[in-house]
Amino acid sequence: MERKFINVILLGFGFMFVFTAFQTMGNIEKTILDSITQDDPGFSGDGYTSLAIIYATLAICNWMAPSIITITGPRGAMLIGAFTYL
Repeated sequence: MERKFINVILLGFGFMFVFTAFQTMGNIEKTILDSITQDDPGFSGDGYTSLAIIYATLAICNWMAPSIITITGPRGAMLIGAFTYL
């Protein structure tokens, strides 16, 4: 197999694992925060508000991504993206 094709497959698996974890946590976030509220009535976090902030940030960053890739290059943009996910 060609090296570029293998790199694309590895990148695809990397995205699959990152977004599988992200979606799993997003789906159980409301349940976890409700459980914390039951243990500590003073806690006022809301899972839906948290998800709205996450998706708004994601939308803004996706809009700015082409400019960042132009400035840093593909390798630098992937490094910045990996650190922000970390």
